[in-house]
Amino acid sequence: MFVNQASFEGDKANEAKIIAKMKKTFAELQDVSGLLSSECWKKEKNDVVEYSIVTKWTAKQDFIAWLSREEHVNEHKEMNKQRKQGISEKPSMKKTITQYEEIEIANL
Repeated sequence: MFVNQASFEGDKANEAKIIAKMKKTFAELQDVSGLLSSECWKKEKNDVVEYSIVTKWTAKQDFIAWLSREEHVNEHKEMNKQRKQGISEKPSMKKTITQYEEIEIANL
């Protein structure tokens, strides 16, 4: 099994943008091959809010296939292009990715 956690953190003033990102990602996770489960978690402290999407996959290759889909790759290419051209503003959230692969304790 493979677990991916994508966390998006920002000021409470930007919470609506983070929630929109969560909803978009969850919509893209519908009926995906190899996806075992997906959950959204929230953490708040003072004026900072963090949302994390935790997905569990049959194998890392399933996650990579989902991540490598054409529309996702093109979306990131366009965002990078706009940043280089100064068209888009600085991101209003910090993104952190954490990944784990399941191991058998007996094999350690």
